[in-house]
Formats: sequence, C-alpha cells, structure tokens
Amino acid sequence: MVATNRAAEQAGLHDGLSLTDARALCPALETAVATPEEDRQSLERLALWCLRFSPLITAHPPDGLAIDITGCAHLFGGEKSMLHSFSEALDLFGLSHHLALADTIGGAWALARYGKERLSIIPQGDIRTFLAPLPLVALRLDPAVTGQLKQLGLRHIRHLMDAPQAPLTSRFGPEPVRRLRQALGGEAEIFNPLFPPPAYSVRYPFEEPVLHQSALDAAFEKLAGQMESLLKKAGKGSRELDLRIFRVDGHVRPMHIRTSRLCQEASHMALLFQESLNNFHEDLDTGFGLDLIILEARHIEDMPEEQHGLPQETRDRDRISSPATDSAELAQLLDRFGNRFGFDRITRFTPRESYIPERSFQTVPITTAEPSATWQKDNGRPSRPFLFFTPPEPITVLAEVPDGPPLRFEWRRRHHHITRAEGPERLAPEWWDTQNSDTLSQTRDYFRVENMDGHRFWLFRAGLYDRDDDIPRWYMQGLFP
Repeated sequence: MVATNRAAEQAGLHDGLSLTDARALCPALETAVATPEEDRQSLERLALWCLRFSPLITAHPPDGLAIDITGCAHLFGGEKSMLHSFSEALDLFGLSHHLALADTIGGAWALARYGKERLSIIPQGDIRTFLAPLPLVALRLDPAVTGQLKQLGLRHIRHLMDAPQAPLTSRFGPEPVRRLRQALGGEAEIFNPLFPPPAYSVRYPFEEPVLHQSALDAAFEKLAGQMESLLKKAGKGSRELDLRIFRVDGHVRPMHIRTSRLCQEASHMALLFQESLNNFHEDLDTGFGLDLIILEARHIEDMPEEQHGLPQETRDRDRISSPATDSAELAQLLDRFGNRFGFDRITRFTPRESYIPERSFQTVPITTAEPSATWQKDNGRPSRPFLFFTPPEPITVLAEVPDGPPLRFEWRRRHHHITRAEGPERLAPEWWDTQNSDTLSQTRDYFRVENMDGHRFWLFRAGLYDRDDDIPRWYMQGLFP
C-alpha cells in the first residue's frame, strides 16, 4: 500500500503494509490502483493554482508543496489569515491537508507531516522548541539510517540535537547532521521553484468571480497595457509571453506565445493572444467563475533603438510607411504564422561561412538570432543572383578551351547565344569537406553571361581541362534580375 485515507488509518492501516495484511485487518477495505504519474500531474496543477499566493512554488512529490511567502503575507492580511485562506480553498477542493509555516523548508515539512495541529505556525526563532518532540523521520532521513539511529536510542529530533555531531557524521555520514541543520536554519537549503519567477509580471485579480468573456477581454487589455509600460520603462523587450487564467475551482488555463523579434507593444500582444482567447471563448467553461489573470514576460532582452527613415508617401496617400515600419509589420505577420503553425515551420535564409554558392546559405527558424556572417556583395550590390538553383542544373555549352567563356549554351531545350560575358571567377573546393566527393566538388570557374534578349545568367564549369583527374561539366547556377 502506498497511501491510506483517514478512515483506513483509524482502522489501523498505514503506508507500506501489504494488501494481504491490510485485508486481514479490515475485510471491508476498498482499494484502487495507484497512478503515480497522474498524481504528479495533479500536484503540478495544484502548484500552478498556488501562484495566486506567491510566485515561488516548488513541488515535493508525491504529496507535498512548498511555498516561499516572503513579502507576500501582508497581501492576504498576515500569515495567519493567509494560511486560513489557503486551507479554506483546499477544503473546497475536497483535499485533506496539513499546513505549517516556519522559517525553514525542513521545519515546515516536518511540522506539516508529524505535527499534531492541522494548521501550525512556528513563531520566528522558536523552531527548536517545536521540532524537538517530533520523530527522526520528520528530518527526511533515509529509513535505513532512521532504523540504525533508533537502535542507539535516538528516537526524537531532540536526541539528535543533544548528540555530538562528529561521531554521528563518522558513523552515519553527513546526511543526518545536514538535515538537522537545514531544519533548524543553520544551513541553507536550495529552493527550486516550479517556474523561475519572471522579472516582468502583471496580474489582475477580480473583486468577484466573473463569468462573461467581455470582462476577460477588458482585463487582458489592461494587463497588456501595463506590460507595455513596464517593458518600455526599462527599455526591454520580450520573446515569450505567458498568460494564465485562474478559475475559483483551481483549474488553470495556460496560454503561451513566442515572437521572432523583441516585443513590447500592447497591440502586438493582443494580436498574438487573439486566436488563443478566441478558442477559449468558443469552449468557454468558467466553472464557478474566473478570479485571477496573470501575464508574464520571459526571455527578456535589451530593446535596441531603431532608426526610422524619413516617411515616404505610398500610392495610398492616407497611409505613411517607412522601411522600419514595413519590417515591423512583416515581423508581426510572421509571429502570427509562427504561433499558429509552429516557429520551426516558419524559416528564413541566413548566410553561412562557405564560398561554395549552394552551401553559402541555410534555412533557420525565424526565432534564430542573426548570424555573424554577411551576404557577399560586389560594389554595394549582392554578387550572387536573385534566383538560385539548388542543385545546379546541367547544361550543354560551346566554349573556348581551356579557360574561355561560353559562346552559346542549351538549357531546358532552348538555345541561347551569348553577347556579353564576365569571368572567370574561380572557386576552389572545400578540401576539408570529405562528404562531398562528387563532380561538383571540383574546382569551379564562374561566368556572368548575357544573351541576345538581355537575359543574364550565372554559369560555371566544374573541373579543369588541364587536369587529368577532372571531368569538366557545365551547370546553370542562377539568374540575375
């Protein structure tokens, strides 16, 4: 048996008892299959609900929670009032519980599980008095170590307080002394919150539970405005935003969005959350009402200042645009696509450190940071064609040998007579790339050519005629505008 309720405990049953012995003690015993994974998920949902009391929550599986209420108690009328509010909410959920408030995590853990009172508050500085009569198992020690300590007559925490620490450490290791010091406050204990507290968070608690979506929309509009003011004041921008909608019955509806660029505009936040909120309204289930909304900004970075160019009137005289404005509008459109279809499916081209044209670029998600490499340029203009063929397409060429430009070529069943040509531009293969050993890994000579109709092409010959091992072949790499 892994867990028992109060009725089973009154019948003499306890955790760890075999099912056969339990049925012998209580023939009318009702059992159910244990589901540890579902219990863990329920515990995490309860921890999310507890965010209304403090941003620092951690789960102690299988049946415990720890909340750091430093600086939060006065918001609920003091520590005692806060503890009673928490207890009343758990009673409404139908959850049996024991709550304890202490200076240390270990002290609260011990008193909540082995104290006599259902609600316990240890006054500051009196933790030794409250922990002394509790059993050693309240220190979160290994059962084997607890059994060995009992054989020596050490059954309560007060016995461990009075015992010399050096012999205990040499015989049982550092764990008993470390756990005792943590419970008493002599040694710090790491508090790993379920979610790291966001630096930028705004919340909107409703005075009374609300049932209508108009109240939710109005509250979110205020939260977005507060978040914009918070970020702009600090000169920051966010790449991820979390919205959590809390119901009075403990259910939490999370919503998450990401952005390709730093975001700090309330209108942009509203646009990205619009689809999630619409889906929430369609299957609106407010239960007994919504009582809290929290908006959090994560992945915070410094917001760079943007130079907006001089406005240029477009064909529509009622609209003024600039390069910076157009770029921001495009980023907002990509953000909507990314949150709808997934940012891994919305990609862009970025330069890559390679002189081989088809390897000089790559596709990355739009959320990827800008690379250090830049596009190659010639006299301020891109030196590569706008339309690129990957892989290059083979063509038939009549050219002067060994290194002369092509005179005419056939591509896609059409003949082209060349009137102008520039080149060659020789590119050596990347000798360190052993995975590409085909014909295209030979030395290349590139030519920019123009036909009689004024169309411009980028051709290359892979391989040299004066090398015995090379097999020269011609390819079409791209088209210039």
